[in-house]
Amino acid sequence: MATTTPSAALVPVTPVFINTERLALAGFLAGYSGLTRQAYELDLRQYATWCQQHQIRLFAARRADIECFARDLEAPRPRPGHHHPATMHYRRVL
Repeated sequence: MATTTPSAALVPVTPVFINTERLALAGFLAGYSGLTRQAYELDLRQYATWCQQHQIRLFAARRADIECFARDLEAPRPRPGHHHPATMHYRRVL
């Protein structure tokens, strides 16, 4: 049986957002409440995660990048979170 030893090592973390991005996202979300805000939070979290995975700054994305994000959302997923085509249409309209 393997045992693990706790570590106190510090791992440097690079911030996901720069201050201007953080302020812009907070300002956008401030205009919404309830379920609408939660839905937009999820959408923005997914988009921000995708941008980070593809090393794209949030506000440096080009149209082609956003189209790639949309195609990635449409791709069949073998795990929970598969998006229905109507959801994809909703997200493209935004």
